[in-house]
Amino acid sequence: MVLSLGEELLLLAYHDEKGRAFISAYAKLGFCFTGALLMELILLKRLRIGPKTLEVINRKPTGQAHPDAVLKQIGDSEHIKSIDFWIKKLKSGIKPVINEQLKKLVDKGILNQEERTELWFFTSQYFPSRDDRPKREIIRHLQTVILRGETPDPRTEMLISLVWVCGLTSYLFDPEDRNDARKRMKEIGKLNLIAQAIAKASQGQ
Repeated sequence: MVLSLGEELLLLAYHDEKGRAFISAYAKLGFCFTGALLMELILLKRLRIGPKTLEVINRKPTGQAHPDAVLKQIGDSEHIKSIDFWIKKLKSGIKPVINEQLKKLVDKGILNQEERTELWFFTSQYFPSRDDRPKREIIRHLQTVILRGETPDPRTEMLISLVWVCGLTSYLFDPEDRNDARKRMKEIGKLNLIAQAIAKASQGQ
């Protein structure tokens, strides 16, 4: 099953049983998912990233609603803007996009959707795991690349950067491997310009 970077990020960021984002990832998840959409467009050769800017190089739709909406918004801008600008701008409307993406994972049979009552009156949506095989495969791949010191391909490098900046490393590695994993993921993440922008934006939110 082929998943987008955003879908993979959400699977890694959500607790299998509780169905909510891990506490360490909650505050940054909107920024990180925004970054995942931008990275997807870079992989699809729709955007070009420079030291400080994002530029549309191909306006042809990808056929995916959310990346195409982002592509149009950036392409319609009168001036080329900074990475920092687009991370903050796009994040402001990202919550419903995340919810829709979670529901797509439900449709794919990977997550369940549950409505639970909190404080006797309020209801909230939860997305616990239904089929954990895709998530296990993602984690296995990341562990192999990181712990063996392999050079990641561009897509894996982007996912590693997202995991690092979202604060998810502790949930993906055994305790004895976490220090080495954090060091390696930090090395990779600090070279990714979008991950750098996410870190900057989330610190100033």
